[in-house]
Amino acid sequence: MNLDLIRAIDKWMGIPACFFVSLAYRILGRLKHWQPHEPPQDTTLRKVLFIELSEMGSTSLAYPAMKYLLRQNPGAEIYFLIFEQNRFSAEILDVIPTGHVLTIDIRSPIRFLASTLKAVVAMRRAQLDTVFDLELFSRFSSLLSGLSGARVRVGYGKYHEEGLYRGSFMTHRVFYNSHQHMAKNFLSLVKSIGREGEYPLLKEAILEQDLVRPCYRSGEADLEGIKARLSAVNPAVSDAEYLILLSPNAGDLLPVRAWPVEYYADLTQRIIKRFHAVVIVIGLKGASREAAKILAKVGPERCVDFTDQTTFKDLLDLLNLADVLVTADGGPAHFAALTSIKNIVLFGPETPVLYAPLGQNTTCLFAGLACSPCLSAYNHRKTSCTDPKCMKAITVDEVLGAISASLSYSRG
Repeated sequence: MNLDLIRAIDKWMGIPACFFVSLAYRILGRLKHWQPHEPPQDTTLRKVLFIELSEMGSTSLAYPAMKYLLRQNPGAEIYFLIFEQNRFSAEILDVIPTGHVLTIDIRSPIRFLASTLKAVVAMRRAQLDTVFDLELFSRFSSLLSGLSGARVRVGYGKYHEEGLYRGSFMTHRVFYNSHQHMAKNFLSLVKSIGREGEYPLLKEAILEQDLVRPCYRSGEADLEGIKARLSAVNPAVSDAEYLILLSPNAGDLLPVRAWPVEYYADLTQRIIKRFHAVVIVIGLKGASREAAKILAKVGPERCVDFTDQTTFKDLLDLLNLADVLVTADGGPAHFAALTSIKNIVLFGPETPVLYAPLGQNTTCLFAGLACSPCLSAYNHRKTSCTDPKCMKAITVDEVLGAISASLSYSRG
């Protein structure tokens, strides 16, 4: 998936598409004597769609918003629209009924167009009354909201910010607060329902007590199964006092978020020297490059390359089995928040103020350079940085100290 190509399509095709959908709503509004930007009087939510396409980790950050909606609207049915390769991150949440996860396949242009049409048909057949667009100023998700058939359409509005044009067919335009955690931003969307006379939306404090997090519990058989698989690769796993996971690959879309692989290798050496532990390198197929470099330096005696060896469920079971995870900001950090593992997350191009995983088991390390964070909703998450010193500024000593503190806490 070429991120620059997606940005270009979203701009050059998204702008006219949003304009014409907005125009269609205005014409239909005049014919039917209602205004497309005015919400209906009935604010009871019955069939609701959340759209969060590209970020696997953001599904867990949307969980508090979905739980709040269900508390306020018992019996409401929740649907979720997401890219196909991320679907399990929505399916594991206990608030979305089986079969209510809609997907779009981006493996090829033909699949993308066909699955988008299929998703639009499914949305309209579901007879949705409300759609929440969780994407930050994406024109594509805005268009999906406009085509959903829902009478109530909630998304982020730019107001006087330097945001992106997304049309004028949202009934609730909520102010995106770049200084507030994303889970609170998502909650703002849901809490905007029924509010009148507020400009901009939402004029209400979001309480910490509303930031409930999902929880994934593994069965004993699942934990034993994943440990047996690890022991078959390296018998040292069976006798280790600690299992420490490293996720060194930040993905091909935003590689600027990665902590240097040589730092991971140095960290692994020092973990093995200090603790009776086995280090397990995890990640998708692309992470095998980093795993090979780490094992080349530390050897296979107490280090396991487990990249491209897990399903999504296996990963969650492994997170429940192990003691500590070290990862850059991304999907694994947020999946870890669903489990019991101690979660050490390294931030640089993005900030923990917005994207820290929920839960008390998380430790965020952030150097706070003057140029950091450089990825935001306002630059379409495109940075000009080619030398992420913000990640290099996080030292191996700091990470090792966080690991030691986490293991001491769990032992105590």
